[in-house]
Amino acid sequence: MRQLLTDEIAASQALGFNLGVKLVRGAYMNEERAIAAEEGIESPVWDTIDLTHSSYNDCMKMVLDNIDDNGMILIGSHNKESIEKAKALIVENGI
Repeated sequence: MRQLLTDEIAASQALGFNLGVKLVRGAYMNEERAIAAEEGIESPVWDTIDLTHSSYNDCMKMVLDNIDDNGMILIGSHNKESIEKAKALIVENGI
């Protein structure tokens, strides 16, 4: 996800379009793993919840670090740590 987000941010900046991002932590990890196993493909989810949280928070930081003066953001999460990180980044980045 990080590389995809990096590429999308770069493309939006180079081509001058507003990028919309919906970050999803993932609520169906067990189901996604089962489907991947049935289909014989690599699981699309992280192996642990800690890796999942880390990926989500890193991607959220990337989005917040790249928002410009015309950008808008809405962050919704049930994860208190992610909300606290978002609030700190918003203050740090002057958003």
